[in-house]
Amino acid sequence: MPASLRPLTTGQLLDRTFQTYRQNFILFAGISALPQACLLVVQLAILAFGNRGGSANPIAAAGLAAIAGICLLIISLVVASIATAATTFAVSDIHLEKATSIIGCFARVKGKIGRVVYTSLELGARIGVGFILLIVPGVYWAGKFGLAVPAVVLEDIKAKQAFKRSAELTKDAVGRIITIYFLTWILTVAIGLGFGIILEAIAPSLSKTAGTVTAAAFNEIVAAAINTIITPVMAIALTLAYYDQRVRKEAFDIENMMSLLGESPEPSTQANAGTAF
Repeated sequence: MPASLRPLTTGQLLDRTFQTYRQNFILFAGISALPQACLLVVQLAILAFGNRGGSANPIAAAGLAAIAGICLLIISLVVASIATAATTFAVSDIHLEKATSIIGCFARVKGKIGRVVYTSLELGARIGVGFILLIVPGVYWAGKFGLAVPAVVLEDIKAKQAFKRSAELTKDAVGRIITIYFLTWILTVAIGLGFGIILEAIAPSLSKTAGTVTAAAFNEIVAAAINTIITPVMAIALTLAYYDQRVRKEAFDIENMMSLLGESPEPSTQANAGTAF
């Protein structure tokens, strides 16, 4: 049984998150870089097209800009979902001490993209609406449904079932998931700002030449580089939290050990496992 399958405190889980990231940086950066590179190509293509003089008709130009914005939003959501799903598979393999690879993780994403896109979109909508409703509901829903994405990636369930599954796993632990969620977010933002300062310091003349195509392209490249670095962190933290809650609520450590030994879990363990895998 993997030694990592034991209950962790919030501090230990956050420490494990960054330890996992540091020790497997090439793996996670590689997974994040491929979708980000595809998105960057689209962004630069839109930028180049829009700078070709545009349309003489302001209405037509505005329409094209709106279409480009919608297409970019859809592509960004799909790219983020692919990166999150592949990263989740990688964290799962590492946590369960299985062999993993960039290509292997992307191969397993096939068939999950639609579910992950839908789950991510609905999760963002729920949290967003919650923040509009005086913030507190948004914070609560972030904790209650924060494990929906890892659940839909790692279990054979539909997107709609992922929220019920997350609610089951986070019962009596919503505050803990909120802490993990927002501390990880704050640390991610801090890391992103730090790398942004470093990258812009490398070529200050490009980043300060506002209004030029070169500056805009440089800013897109900087944003892609930062996203490549910071995107895996949240997925790592939530995947580890998902397994930690399964260990606490479903004795997943025992279930996993027995499956490795080729034995069936005891009835009580299977009953606790619910809809898992």
